[in-house]
Amino acid sequence: MSASDMLSDDQMMLRDAVQQLASGFLAGASRADRELKPPVENMKTLSDQGFTGTFVPEAYGGLGLGVLENTLIIEQVARSCANTAILMSMTDGATPRAILHLGSEEQKRRYLPRFVAGNLYAAWSMSEADAGSDLAGMKAKAVRDGDGYRISGSKMWCSCAQVADLFLVLVRMSDAKGLGGVGGVLVERGTPGFEIGEHLDLIGLRGTGMAPLFFDDCYIPADHVLFGAGGMRDLLNVFNADRISGNPTVCLGVAASALNGAAEYVASRRQFGQAIGDFQGLRWKLADMAIELEGARALVYRAARALDAGQIDPIDASITKTFANEAAIRITDAAMQLAGGYGLSAEYPFERHFRDVRGMAIGYGTTEIHRNNIGRAIVEGSYRA
Repeated sequence: MSASDMLSDDQMMLRDAVQQLASGFLAGASRADRELKPPVENMKTLSDQGFTGTFVPEAYGGLGLGVLENTLIIEQVARSCANTAILMSMTDGATPRAILHLGSEEQKRRYLPRFVAGNLYAAWSMSEADAGSDLAGMKAKAVRDGDGYRISGSKMWCSCAQVADLFLVLVRMSDAKGLGGVGGVLVERGTPGFEIGEHLDLIGLRGTGMAPLFFDDCYIPADHVLFGAGGMRDLLNVFNADRISGNPTVCLGVAASALNGAAEYVASRRQFGQAIGDFQGLRWKLADMAIELEGARALVYRAARALDAGQIDPIDASITKTFANEAAIRITDAAMQLAGGYGLSAEYPFERHFRDVRGMAIGYGTTEIHRNNIGRAIVEGSYRA
């Protein structure tokens, strides 16, 4: 029994409906990658069919679905277009979830219905030039000024920055050392003193609108503070959902597409008088790819269910993300190898699949950082096999 076989009838219907809808994104996936253009038209298609803001409670216009359902949606989108899946995971992920769990009632009513309607895109920004894995090294700051705050500094690697309307920005708000001095503010596009840099040209996920952010004496009113200094632990708890339904789930979808593409190729490609899929060595490679994919999917679905039951352990999230990231890299690399020269050609999706998942082992905490977390828990005794 695979992980997919353990879904309810409603969950399978949701998965299949999204897969069918997202199949229309395939044709534009390479164009988004080639032109560095976020496929916002796909987001409109998803929102028109009611697939945005699905985790938002009914009181704010959403469906109130769980993390597992959100995971199923993003996985199916990623099978067709990884860039759309990243846009989806941002607008249906960290920022709106943080507003739902940490925001004021006024903030919830101001923003959440617009996420559901698909007319508000979100991003969040944590990293800086000298503060990536070391969050305590943040230097961007927000200083009190009358009834509001003035933000100064810069941020790096902000996914969806080119298209986002609302940004959750982590800034230093007090002199307390480390994360104790860090808070979170909501900054809307077009706020004076806030500038979005040029689209970053990276190895993969080139259609996600990733860019740096610049703040020069940027004023925001006090009601745009999501949480003050000392609230980072609460935010990180919220982010556990995105460590599952976002990053590793995108890896699942891309890896599944790579495996299916490789299987189709070896069944049709003939060498030495037979289909290359008839050679035992290549069949074993496909088998290993399937084993890793099913293992990653089982971990992701298990973690999503635990989150929905309020039982997630951050170490489980670290284990899941690390395994899914590295399995996807191996699967997409193997798919390129099986496709031979075609695997290296931009006319085929194989090399793009590899490029799109390669950076996922860096984003949302490098796999090395997550291994540190796992190893610490083992040594301290909070994790036992």
